[in-house]
Amino acid sequence: MKIPGGMLLSGIALDRSSAIPLYRQLYLQVRKQILEGRLPGGTRLPSTRTLCKELALSRITLLNAFDQLTAEGFLAPRTGAGTYVSDEWEGRDAAADAPRKPPRLSSLSQAVHSLRSEHFGGVSYDAWAADCPTSFLPSHPAYDAFPMPVWKRLVDRHLRKPNKAQLGYGELKGLQRLRESIVEYVFDARGIDCSPDQVVITSGAQQAFNLLGMLLLNPGDSVWMEDPGHIAARIAFQALGCQLVPLRIDDQGLDVQQGLRECPEARLAFTTPSRQHPLGTTMSYARRQELIDWAGRGQGWIVEDDCDSEFRYVGRPLPALHAMDPWQKVIYVGTFSKVLYPSLRLGYVILPEALVEPFCAIRAVMDRSPSTLHQATTADFMQDGHFLGHIRRMRTLYQARQASLVESLQRHLGGFLRVAPVEAGLHLMGWLDQAVDDDALARGLAEHQVYTYALRDYCIRRYLPPGLLLGFAATPEEQAEQRVQEFASALRSLGYLR
Repeated sequence: MKIPGGMLLSGIALDRSSAIPLYRQLYLQVRKQILEGRLPGGTRLPSTRTLCKELALSRITLLNAFDQLTAEGFLAPRTGAGTYVSDEWEGRDAAADAPRKPPRLSSLSQAVHSLRSEHFGGVSYDAWAADCPTSFLPSHPAYDAFPMPVWKRLVDRHLRKPNKAQLGYGELKGLQRLRESIVEYVFDARGIDCSPDQVVITSGAQQAFNLLGMLLLNPGDSVWMEDPGHIAARIAFQALGCQLVPLRIDDQGLDVQQGLRECPEARLAFTTPSRQHPLGTTMSYARRQELIDWAGRGQGWIVEDDCDSEFRYVGRPLPALHAMDPWQKVIYVGTFSKVLYPSLRLGYVILPEALVEPFCAIRAVMDRSPSTLHQATTADFMQDGHFLGHIRRMRTLYQARQASLVESLQRHLGGFLRVAPVEAGLHLMGWLDQAVDDDALARGLAEHQVYTYALRDYCIRRYLPPGLLLGFAATPEEQAEQRVQEFASALRSLGYLR
């Protein structure tokens, strides 16, 4: 089948100012036309003389592109007859025009897709003007205060002398030195007495939740979940087919008695006792003991996400649940995402001894340990004394940033938002009037480059007033006034303020 040269040429647009060589551009565009069915199998291409003239290319440039297409089976030269699209592409045009059916997904994939997992799509930083976005996202620490010169020096220490241990797959449980550093830290800071063999390094806390769900839960098992509570953990357990038992949060934390009334046989309880996420309540000592007794008397497990425990501004923290557990039924999950930076992707889980081997068996199938370079740098950061000093500095900084933001919010938005300082963590709650749709508000604010999360995202059942999570860690004191004014301006544009 012969076609006029214009049919091919109309789809070719070469950019002579591009860094991509012309032969490569031609190759990619002809290949795309074949794959999309616009040049079906058996099509005879115009002569090289015609193409060279119309495209203003040298013959060598054209032949380089055609040789590559021929080598990959897209084109087939025929002696004395010209160059043709290979016969195997015949009928491609019909296939390309046929309506595409949605892909057939597993039930696990469908579950994750339907459970508001777009919450984790993140914000596209490409759309942010450097001096424009107002981020109150609770997941953002103070990037501007991270000790980058120290970190760079520690990274360079390992890059100067790379070895097999650093460049290889790494230990299944994670770097021994980092696990030893974590053991020392959690003993001093959280009262946890464990061995390095009980510590497994993960790619953030989220991977720990996923692996623990696979380790401990079957479809249909019941899980006690804080309500409102941690979205990532909730989705991980729901995707496995588990039945969530939402338990309310009061001024003492998770309502254990509600769990005992509604589902005493639950297989697992997930909790954030140091600073309940997202409300900020600290679980009382009595509630902690109730929860541990429930697990110890039956077959239940407790996953303790020690969320934001490093950043407490008032009083001393209570010991971790893990430190109070005589039954070895508490699994402790920690992360470096907030205390260092999120893209580091380093977390850890401290397991009861009976779970170490089965957890590692699942880990070996699903993934290897995170970057050894990042683990080694973090271990040095801890062992050289930088880690504790960094936490102390950040605690002071965040306390000052919170005070500055709260003052500005109360002054400019006191009639719209009810805010009060928090005793721990990186965000506070901005409570709204009952008539306000917090989810719609958060989406509207994002369109004006003011970023926050709605409390509704965290709720299984709605029993609390609407609210917004307002992170303060990423807003310097000198910028708080400006950011709140931008917040107020966005609210006026959306019709919430006059």
